[in-house]
Amino acid sequence: MPVTSGSGNPKWTRDETLLALDLLYRHGKPVDKNHADAMGLSRLLRAANIYPQTDRKESFRNADGVALKTQNLFSALHPERRLSSSEMDRKVVVEFPASRKVELAQIAGAIRYALISEPTADSDDDDDLEVPEGKLLAARHRQRDRRLRGKLIEKRRASGLKCEICDFAVSATAPKSTDSFFEAHHTVPLAAAEGERTTRLSDMSLLCACCHRFIHRLISDTKRWTGIAEAARARKALADRC
Repeated sequence: MPVTSGSGNPKWTRDETLLALDLLYRHGKPVDKNHADAMGLSRLLRAANIYPQTDRKESFRNADGVALKTQNLFSALHPERRLSSSEMDRKVVVEFPASRKVELAQIAGAIRYALISEPTADSDDDDDLEVPEGKLLAARHRQRDRRLRGKLIEKRRASGLKCEICDFAVSATAPKSTDSFFEAHHTVPLAAAEGERTTRLSDMSLLCACCHRFIHRLISDTKRWTGIAEAARARKALADRC
């Protein structure tokens, strides 16, 4: 078993753990600390701004630590061996068993892209919601949504603004302050959208603030992507029961 001197370092985040599980699935077994992919993931995580430098030891996410994480994830996949694994390890392997390794590879690629591209600003928006792909992608998409929201609203204003889930609407002659009722929402899964340096307005839906929150809660609760039509049906079903 690999040895790590990383005691006292911050816990692995969900995003980091997904990257390590993808590494395990790609090789079919835990990797050695001297493996090029272990060293590569170590360099990526050490260069990322996931944790402040002041919270890290020199051993933070070194190749030993990456190798040990793949060993722990392997143990989580085989609980009958009764070896060490964290709660996060066990949670991630249940959500992404080997049968979903192709999907995980796409998500891992999107996370790597998010780490090596422009920095992600911290945001308190929807901090209690956890999308399947991880917080790095969610934060980057919140940034994109803010930049695109104004353009989407201007495009729709001439015909009136309308939520695509609940049909709440304001007319084209309504005061500009009514813009505050509406937000932009991506209509494709985050991992599928990530990697494109530009996002098209055709990939965005206009939602009222309540329905935007509602669809993200559905995604968080079901741990899978939820489309506009499905969210509209779920909202109607709830309204019918109330």
